[in-house]
Amino acid sequence: MDKYKGQHLVINKIAGSYTHHALGVGNGRVIHYSGLANDLSFQGTIEEVSLEQFSQGEAFQVKPYSSRKFNIDDAILRARLRLGESRYHVIHNNCEHFVEWCITGKHLSYQSQRGKLMYSLGIGTRLVLGTKVPAGFLLGAAAGYVYINQKGQEITPDFNVLEDRFQAQKYCSVICLPKEHF
Repeated sequence: MDKYKGQHLVINKIAGSYTHHALGVGNGRVIHYSGLANDLSFQGTIEEVSLEQFSQGEAFQVKPYSSRKFNIDDAILRARLRLGESRYHVIHNNCEHFVEWCITGKHLSYQSQRGKLMYSLGIGTRLVLGTKVPAGFLLGAAAGYVYINQKGQEITPDFNVLEDRFQAQKYCSVICLPKEHF
């Protein structure tokens, strides 16, 4: 058995300034959101590649989970349902969001949360410098955070549809006839 099958793999990129994430699927293969994986201008798609292509010779870590919502096979099924998706956004729908959703069912990214906070602080700082009112910092930060979260709703996939597709595929894999019977 492949020791990385169903595992959340993480690699540091550009001197540790950000991390790139993939889900191991077995046989030396991973599924990842290719946006920003190798080129900061490339938005990319969800694709299956070799472990070597993902890591590019760099060391990677396996992110541990104390509990998972989805077992290894279900996490891989969830990843495969999204192959070809091209709705990448560095803050709202990135590779970490993708792998977390496959394993935990939650669309979250710890590094994008930090990015949202930094963005909000930047807006707040501009308001403080522009208005000279300390309350402007808090209002600006809150407004910036709300704004970028609203923008995120425009780019993220419809997770209700994805969950329905996952349930249908899981159900079918249990009781449907093999494809050769059709």
